[in-house]
Amino acid sequence: MTRTAQNKISFIIASVDREEQLQQCISSIEKAHEYNKNIPIEILVVIQKAKQKKDIHIRFKEITTFYYIDKLGLSVARNFAISKSTGEYLVFLDDDAMVNENFIDVLSKNILIYSDINAFCGRLIDHVQNVPFSPLFANKKVKKLGRLQFQYFMGSAHILSKKVINKIGGYDERFGVGAKYPGGEESDMFFRLIRAREQVIYLPDIIFFHPIPVVPSSYVYKYSYAFAAVITKHLIEGMFHFAATYFTILFQKNFKALIRVMQKALLRGKYEEKDKKYHYSSVLKGMFDGIKDYIKNESWKNRQ
Repeated sequence: MTRTAQNKISFIIASVDREEQLQQCISSIEKAHEYNKNIPIEILVVIQKAKQKKDIHIRFKEITTFYYIDKLGLSVARNFAISKSTGEYLVFLDDDAMVNENFIDVLSKNILIYSDINAFCGRLIDHVQNVPFSPLFANKKVKKLGRLQFQYFMGSAHILSKKVINKIGGYDERFGVGAKYPGGEESDMFFRLIRAREQVIYLPDIIFFHPIPVVPSSYVYKYSYAFAAVITKHLIEGMFHFAATYFTILFQKNFKALIRVMQKALLRGKYEEKDKKYHYSSVLKGMFDGIKDYIKNESWKNRQ
């Protein structure tokens, strides 16, 4: 693929029932488009299970397309949009996320700088509190990511070339909100990129905005469940290639949660408050169930 300043960028947004947030998301892309109109873009919005068409104000109708599908699942919607996209680079956004005003301009310049890279992730910031989404995103230095840095590659802060998607395939539709394993789709994609010997670069100048959610224990359980299933998938499919890395990830996740549960039981105080925020018991249960269910339910015939 020839990389020029005119590489087309496709923005892919999957949405279910967030009309107000979706409007803000699309408006932020339009603002970035106005910042530099010389870079060709398109916006593909996939609405799932909609009872009626969404009333979204669109300023640039010539670059924006809405699709309505009956099947539920974040990965399903993203794969559908990939099949319709015409851009060389695809930006994947949650419907409650936004991009910085100079996003398209900065991304286009970095595509030229890192001409041999097909996967990027950016810095994620809570625009309301004006703080990093997690401590990782306080990092303002470019970073080449290894397997243990998978947490930089979040669902609403990554970009893939069409070339690399054609190489490794789309999202595994067993993972993601609305799927059998309701999360972990971006981690699965990250590990597949690394297994395919594709370098992933963290670019802090590419800024995404996403609010830091206050999540209940049920959400923490579901994400932990899905993430554990992702790790188990890669252990099995890789025939334990790089097993030490995946076991390290599982150990780190479970060991920290176990220690916090013990601290809460024995020391109480501040650890009870931490548990209210991070729900460590739900992490442990979700991780255990995700490993068990993936081994039990997924045959090797279902590999992606």
